[in-house]
Amino acid sequence: MTFLSVVMPVYNGEKHLVEAIESVLNQSFGNFELIIIDDASTDQSVEIIRSFADARIRLLQNEQNSGVAATRNRGLQEAKGEYLVWMDCDDIIDTKKFEIQVNFLNQNPEIGICGTWLTRFGEGRPRLSKSPTDPEIIKASLIFNPSVWNATAMFRMDKIKNANLSYDTRLKVAEDYNFYFDASHHFPMKNIAKSLYHYRASDSSIMKKFGDQEDKMLKFYQIIYTKVFDALAIEKTEENFLKHRKIASTQLYDNWKEFKIAHHWLLSLIGQNEKIQLYDQKAFEIVINDAFFFLCKKSSQMGLKIFFYYIKHRNKSLPKDYNLFLRLFIRCLILYKKF
Repeated sequence: MTFLSVVMPVYNGEKHLVEAIESVLNQSFGNFELIIIDDASTDQSVEIIRSFADARIRLLQNEQNSGVAATRNRGLQEAKGEYLVWMDCDDIIDTKKFEIQVNFLNQNPEIGICGTWLTRFGEGRPRLSKSPTDPEIIKASLIFNPSVWNATAMFRMDKIKNANLSYDTRLKVAEDYNFYFDASHHFPMKNIAKSLYHYRASDSSIMKKFGDQEDKMLKFYQIIYTKVFDALAIEKTEENFLKHRKIASTQLYDNWKEFKIAHHWLLSLIGQNEKIQLYDQKAFEIVINDAFFFLCKKSSQMGLKIFFYYIKHRNKSLPKDYNLFLRLFIRCLILYKKF
């Protein structure tokens, strides 16, 4: 029977830690070790972990606070399982999550990483966050942003080790994005089109801490975009990094000239991939068309000319999504100024 390593990094997670651990221990698939790595917490996290008597739990403690990337790397090194799955210390998971993912990886030996969709909760109504399921689209999407939710991911460890993959400790955020970009050039990845993970909104999350500091975010993302640009043979200039990052981020556009420059950048990416054939071209064009819609959505405050520009310049070879068209039309009609 497949043996699974569950790795849960913890730093000052006392508030929801019991719920997270119980969510793991109550899985329908029970042949696992739960490696909990405490990153020098200053609250009661360690005491809470020690209160559990389940023999499957293995507590490891970092001598000093090492950060999430280093803690994840320790998890990769300590894991004994054929597969490894991540679990955050303030979230909960569907009782059949491990069973479904283990069965999927057993049946699809070519897949190196398997993620799932997730449901966000804790701020207003719960909402479903989807991610692409096609391996080629997952791979191409990584030129902009992560396309596998790290918290949902299950790894086939022999492929991870053979590719010598690890998390970059220079990155305080987006260390997972960097990991999956590297992984995508070694083996295919897949997301199961079902929400099996419940992600809790938290004011203490790393992304929230850096979310309003775009200059610092750019610094981290530039490390990853350097790899993207090298792979696509794109010139690594500050102007290009800024254009690419703004398209991928939630930053809004209120200037027509800047909007047109961004669209031309997307078209240039298509041309570059056609030239070097790094990504499956059909998948790449789907990703770029989605990015174009995203760009138009963020530009809706400029009015209906954005909507008509999108209708004119969208990829006509792709199916029409009238619901998407209507949403963009309404945003542009009311000059919507929020993401």
